[in-house]
This record gives sequence, structure tokens and C-alpha cells, in this order.
Amino acid sequence: MKKALSITLGIMTSIGGFLDAGTISTSAQAGASFGFGLIWALVLGTLAVALLVEMAGRLAAVSKQTYASAIRERFGFKFFLVPLVAEFIAETILLAAQLGGVAVSVSLVTGLDWRLLYPVAAIFIWLVVWCARFSVIENGPALLGLVVLSFIAGIITLGTPTRDLMSTLWHPTVEPGEPAGYFFLVAGILGSTISPYLLHFYSSGAREDKWDESYLTMNRITAIFGMGFGSISSIAVMILTAMALQPLHITVNTLGEMGIMMARPFSILGSILFAVTLFAVCTGAALEGLLSLSFMISQGLGWDWGLDERPAQAPRFYLVTLIILIIALIIGVIGGDPLKLALYGSALIALVLPIVLFPLLALMNDPSFLQDHTNHRLANVATAAIIIMASLVALVSMPLLFLSGG
Repeated sequence: MKKALSITLGIMTSIGGFLDAGTISTSAQAGASFGFGLIWALVLGTLAVALLVEMAGRLAAVSKQTYASAIRERFGFKFFLVPLVAEFIAETILLAAQLGGVAVSVSLVTGLDWRLLYPVAAIFIWLVVWCARFSVIENGPALLGLVVLSFIAGIITLGTPTRDLMSTLWHPTVEPGEPAGYFFLVAGILGSTISPYLLHFYSSGAREDKWDESYLTMNRITAIFGMGFGSISSIAVMILTAMALQPLHITVNTLGEMGIMMARPFSILGSILFAVTLFAVCTGAALEGLLSLSFMISQGLGWDWGLDERPAQAPRFYLVTLIILIIALIIGVIGGDPLKLALYGSALIALVLPIVLFPLLALMNDPSFLQDHTNHRLANVATAAIIIMASLVALVSMPLLFLSGG
């Protein structure tokens, strides 16, 4: 039974990796601007992240180490600092966007200014981390995140897409002056989908749940099902936005404006559903992003870590979570609109992807960590292809950010 319930780790990871402010933003903007023309990027990102997450879980189950601790042991502390600093910068910006998403979701229901709710969102996330065990955080947001199925209900309610909209699936309409925006969204979708913190959160969760080699089959099922759930939900956001907003020539400029895609099929109820969904996914993503960074720092420095350790038992781990949360809050207050922070954070994630993924290929072929569960040749080829793709995306993400105006 415990093994069967471990699939919630995959759903929770998919909520943080797929369904966060970054993915909702990029998917919604892609749907509103280019119809179904960027679904292929989500599918590609899904295949890549399912493979990488399976590897992170296998590494944790066999070696009894998290991804961060394995990097430090295999490559040394100086090398470990490179991905640590890169991820800290990118993911803290993305965490600020998640806090903004929580604030906006509450604002949509209460009518209060979301800027005033930013500190409230940060305090709420901190209280959850301070008080909850890992099993609560693993299962609670995963179950709450099932509300994203309302996006699929919205698509069904709107009916069959028009023939012109369907044609964008294989022939997206990219007007003169829009190619930079199109390819920036490709980079943003891949960056927000193949998020480095997925590997740290998933492998840390596997260790919190005390996985061993008997979990390897469940690990594959969890990676495929969890990432598949996130992918279907993200594609539903893109399709619903394309159906609801593109015919009206409405572009998405704020997280709040995205609620229009749910208001069209469900009226007032749709706006409430969107607010609840935004709250669920941004809460899950904020928790995952905050914890993955705290896990990574604590594991790399050899500190006690984990939510099953109380603050008195792991004081430095909890202090790190508080410091990261305060930094993200400051970035959010200074940075302004969460939508822009989400897009910038996704672009930066794309920039650091090669740095984070390169060590994984070496670790997954090291018998001292994986014993007889090292990668097969096909997995190595696929991983190398992902790293090459990530490197290309990293090269173009920043230039496209400036060319497209973000």
C-alpha cells in the first residue's frame, strides 16, 4: 500500500515542475498567441523530464543518496558550487513568481490588492514547511492539484476547436516580427518543464520515503504517471487558452487575466475555479521550489535535512528555508508582476539546464552508485540528446528574452 501511495510523489513533483506559475504563464501565452502551435514543445519536454526523473529516483533508491549529495561525492565540493549557485539564482526568481501566484489567486477571490498579499503568501508557505511532515506536503498539494482537471472540463464545455485553430497544430501562424516571441516561448516551455529542482525534490522525496531497490518498478510508474498528469494538464491550459482567447484576439499580460479562459466556459464559477487552481498549483510549486533548494544546500554541505526532522533537530535546514523565502519575497516585491518573473525565471532555468544535467549522465553510468542498475545504451543516447537540446536552448534563451521583449 505504501508503494502504491508513493505515486503521489510523482503527482506532487509534476505540480511543481509542470503546473506552476512558469508553466501556466508560458502555456497560456503560447495558446493565446500561437494556438496549438507549441504543443510539440510540451510533449518534447514531457518525454525528457519523465526520463530524467526516473533516473533521479533510481539513483536515490539504489545508492541511498540524493542527486545533490551524489554530485558532491562524485565531483567534489568546488564543482558542486557551480550548479548550486546557478540554480539558486534562477529558482529563487521562480519561487518569487510562485509566491506571487498564491497572492494573485487569493486576490481574485477577496478583491484585495495582490501586492499586499505577497507577505501573507510567504508566511503561509513558511508555516506549512515549519509545521507539516513530508507526507502531508507530498499528499496534500497532490490531491488539491487534481482541480486542474477543470481545464479539461472547460475544453469539453467549449466544444470542438475550429478548423483554423486545429491547423495551428502542424502549421502555427507566426506573423512577421513574432519569430523571436515564438522561440522564446519554446525556450520558456522547455525551461519550465525540465526544471532542475524536479531532480532534487524527487530524489529527496524518495529518500524521505526510504525507497530501496524494491521501489524501482514503482519509480518508473510514478515518473511516467506523474509527469504524464502534469503534461496533460499543461497541454489543457494551452488548448483552453487558444480556444477561449485567440478567437477574441486577447493576449495574456497578467496572471489574473488568465482567468478569462475559465470564465468563458463556466462564467463566475470558472473564475473561482481558476483562482482555486492557481492557488493549488502555485502553493505546490512554491513548496517544491523552496524545499528543493533547501535540500540541495543542506545535502551539499552535509547538514541534517528533511521535514521529518523537527526544527530543533535540523536547525540549519529550517534556517536556510527561511532565508531563501525572505530573498524570494524581496525579489517579488521589487520585481513586480509575477507573470514577468515567471517568464524570466523560466528563461534562466533554461540557461542553467546543461550545468545541472551534465553530472547526471556520469552518475547514471557509475557502478559505484548504481551497481547493476546503470543506464542502458538507449537511455544514455536519450540523456545526451537532452543535454545537447538543453545546451542549444541555453545559448538562445537570453538573446530571445531581449529580442522578444520578454
